[in-house]
Amino acid sequence: MEHFLYDKDVQCPLCRNKFKTKKVRTRFLKVVKRDDDFCVTYKDINPIYYHIFTCPECGYSSSESEFNNLSKIGKEILEKSIRGKWSKRDFGGIRGHREAEEVYKLAILNGQLMKKPKGYIGGLCLKLAWIYREQNDKREFAFLKYALDLLEDAYQNERFPIASLDEVNLAYLIGELSRRLGDPKKSVVWYSKALDNPDIRRHRLLQIRAREQWSLAREQYKSHKEMKQNA
Repeated sequence: MEHFLYDKDVQCPLCRNKFKTKKVRTRFLKVVKRDDDFCVTYKDINPIYYHIFTCPECGYSSSESEFNNLSKIGKEILEKSIRGKWSKRDFGGIRGHREAEEVYKLAILNGQLMKKPKGYIGGLCLKLAWIYREQNDKREFAFLKYALDLLEDAYQNERFPIASLDEVNLAYLIGELSRRLGDPKKSVVWYSKALDNPDIRRHRLLQIRAREQWSLAREQYKSHKEMKQNA
């Protein structure tokens, strides 16, 4: 496992502690499959296990892209709510699904305390749902629902990109999450929103997938409707 990883030197913006955390060497990644909600399964190692940086000294946790984006108010909040209650733990080594689950929950908590954008927190919830999916853990669906609610709110109220997605991809994702959570009627609306966006022409593969999922959701909705009528 070690040869898939390398050490990254990091300095915590909250407590100024310097520590090392593992990162995945992307050249070793081999895709096994891609799910319709953008979850990717890799052969040997899951890179999302290492997307979160967690300071072992104070417990500050965030995605790599947001780690240094810590405001003065954010520092004050975390000093009171996280650092003062933290028992020192080091997540800088090889992570299994339990360590990955813990750092994502820490990052979600940190994000909520600092009132980070809902799109950011929704993206973390989605990745945690994928980690649960990998383990066939039913908690996947709870976190898919959290992700759906947060990303739908962000779509309406926040600037793009949201969770690293443009408007077309996010509309499609909201449709797919709605379908997976048993609401095909709602998913048809969101797939259509993606397909009706002029920018879909720049996303040919997504356009094909959205059409396929729109047809699937439409059939599921028809089936659900018939079952209710015959009940």
